[in-house]
Amino acid sequence: LFLLLLLFGCNSPTNSGETLTFSGITETDSDGNIVGNIDSDDWCPFDMNVMDSGYGLNPIYPNPVVAQESGHGNSYKICYEYSSPYDSTFITSNHIYFDILSTNNDTIYNTEDPYSNGPWGSCILLPDTLVIDSIYRMHLTSDDWNCFGDIQFQ
Repeated sequence: LFLLLLLFGCNSPTNSGETLTFSGITETDSDGNIVGNIDSDDWCPFDMNVMDSGYGLNPIYPNPVVAQESGHGNSYKICYEYSSPYDSTFITSNHIYFDILSTNNDTIYNTEDPYSNGPWGSCILLPDTLVIDSIYRMHLTSDDWNCFGDIQFQ
C-alpha cells in the first residue's frame, strides 16, 4: 500500500492560491502504517530512511484521530513526518511552515522549522476545544514547495 501511495500520492505540489477540495483521508494506524482508504490527492510521501529524499510529507498518524485524556484535558495527538533537501555540511537549511486549517480556512495549528535539513518527525497535542469540524487540512509550505493532506477528527 505504501508503494501505491508513493506512486499516486502527490502528482505535483500545490500553489498557495489554489482552491482545494476535501475528498477523503488516507487511513493510518498509530504507528503510521496505511490501514485502509488511500486518498490519492493527499500527501507527498517519502522514505524516512533516506537522508536526502527532497521535500515530502507522509500521512499523519493516526488518521482518523480520536481525542484522549492528556493530563491537561482532552487532546488529539497527531504525529507527522516531513523531509526537506539535505545538506551534509549543514550550511544550507530550509525554512518550512506547517498549518492545520478548517474547511473555512480557520487555522487551529501553525508552527515553523527554520532549520529543516533532511527527514524529521514530530508529534503535537491539539486541545479538543480547538476542533469544531470533522475534517481539517495540514499544509507543509516552503519558499518553493507546498504539500497537503486531510485529517479526520472523531
